[in-house]
Amino acid sequence: MKYYKVEAKCGHVGRNNYIIKMFYVCAEDGKEAALKVRNSPRVKHHHKDAIRNVYEITYDEYLVGLDANSVDSYFLAHNSTEQRMLCCFGNNEINKEEQKDLFKKPTHARRRIINTMLVKDWKSGRSYLYE
Repeated sequence: MKYYKVEAKCGHVGRNNYIIKMFYVCAEDGKEAALKVRNSPRVKHHHKDAIRNVYEITYDEYLVGLDANSVDSYFLAHNSTEQRMLCCFGNNEINKEEQKDLFKKPTHARRRIINTMLVKDWKSGRSYLYE
């Protein structure tokens, strides 16, 4: 087994924001270490670039990293409310997400509203929408 330090994007710091945190894992190779961190809590799972870097480290660095994470208030908080109460991160640590596209994804809300209107009109006997 080898030891890795994985740099990952973490969430619960506001909408369209992220914070970079280090995770220390034991794995066979770097790909497995990245997979373990991607599936761990607080990591932005749905982002393609959630894993920034993977570094192979020594056992001593691994132990020091685990100790550092065990006293980090970000990892001690159980939810975003506790994070705000404990002041787990400074404003200088928060990064903004890059704007990918300016258009929102189309939703099906408009179609659902039209369908409910059609059903109401059909039940009431009006047929002017069907002409």
